[in-house]
Amino acid sequence: MWEAFHYCETFAGRFNAEECERVIALHQGTAALQSRMPRGDGAFIRDSDLFWVPRTAETEWIFTRIWDVATLYNSRYGFELFAEMGQLQLTRYAKDQLYNWHMDLGAGAMSLRKISVVVELAAGGYEGGGIEVFYGDGTGNRIALGQGDTLIFPSFIMHRALPVQRGYPLDPGLVADRARHPAISGSAAHK
Repeated sequence: MWEAFHYCETFAGRFNAEECERVIALHQGTAALQSRMPRGDGAFIRDSDLFWVPRTAETEWIFTRIWDVATLYNSRYGFELFAEMGQLQLTRYAKDQLYNWHMDLGAGAMSLRKISVVVELAAGGYEGGGIEVFYGDGTGNRIALGQGDTLIFPSFIMHRALPVQRGYPLDPGLVADRARHPAISGSAAHK
């Protein structure tokens, strides 16, 4: 039984500026995968650029850091987590790109997701963007993340990446393949 419940928690400075740049550099020379989910009225639920980061000897430190923060958060809630995270997703949001209200759950393997982790990689230089977590009346719940900060929340909590208004956050956040384990969600930036 949980003694208390927080919709989300922020862990400041889990990655330093140089480490954020190292993560961003992982996609250099790799074409982005456009991730677009239409809403039905011509607009999008999701519109962002993705880069996959496989788990290798070179990237293991990233997976370890995320797992450390996920287990710290989970010490309060007791979700049964698996350490195998698959791969990470580096998400980039350009002007007007977004990921509207959604949960990090779905059918099949996506139904096994338990917690989501957002790591802010961008150092600023843009307006708008950011992540909102739905609670209360669902308005004004933008979470202010600085470069290297980590946001964690249960995958069943509604959240969204707000559109970038001006500027271009070079690579705003990480996103992990979230099946059976904590995920890293991109931030705008999001995730």
